[in-house]
Amino acid sequence: MKMKTLLLLLMILITTLASATDKYVSADFGFAASFPAEVVHTQTTPEVNSFVADAPGGAWEAQVKVTKNVVMPREVSREFMEAKLAEVLKGGGMTQTGASSYTTLQGHPALLATATFIVDNRNTSYVSYAAVVDMKLIFVKSQNLVKGQNRVYWVLGWAIQGQDRSGIQAFLDSFELR
Repeated sequence: MKMKTLLLLLMILITTLASATDKYVSADFGFAASFPAEVVHTQTTPEVNSFVADAPGGAWEAQVKVTKNVVMPREVSREFMEAKLAEVLKGGGMTQTGASSYTTLQGHPALLATATFIVDNRNTSYVSYAAVVDMKLIFVKSQNLVKGQNRVYWVLGWAIQGQDRSGIQAFLDSFELR
C-alpha cells in the first residue's frame, strides 16, 4: 500500500513539474503564463513591454503587455479600471462588446472584457477581418518603494472572428503574478 501511495505521489510531482515548466516566466516583469508557442519580447516604449506568441497554425495570438510606473489612486476603483480599459480600447482601435466584469487576481483588482477590432494590413492582403479579443487587465500597486513600480498587466488573446478560439481562455487563466 505504501508503495502505491509513493508511486502516486511521484506521478503527481512529475505532472506538476512538467506543467510548471510549460509556463513562460518573466522574472523581470513578475509574471508567468502558458503561451501557445515561443514568446517574442519587445519593448515598445520605456514604460511598455510586450510579450507575444502565435498559436500553432496562426489560429489565435496570445499577448501580455506590461505597463510600469502607472499613476494609480490610493484605492483602485471600478471607475479607474474602466478609464484604463477605455485607454486600451482607444489605443488598439477596439470597440468593447458586452459588459465588463470585475474580479481579483492574487489579491489585485482585475477587469475582464471582450472587444473587437478590424484587421486590415499587408499580412491579410489588405482584406479586412473582424477580430475578437478576450482580455484581462490586472492592476498591481507596488508595496516596495525601492522596486516601486505600479503596473498594469494587459493579458489578451485574439483571433479573427470565426476562427478556433478554444485555447484563449486557458491562456488567460494561466496568467499569474510572481
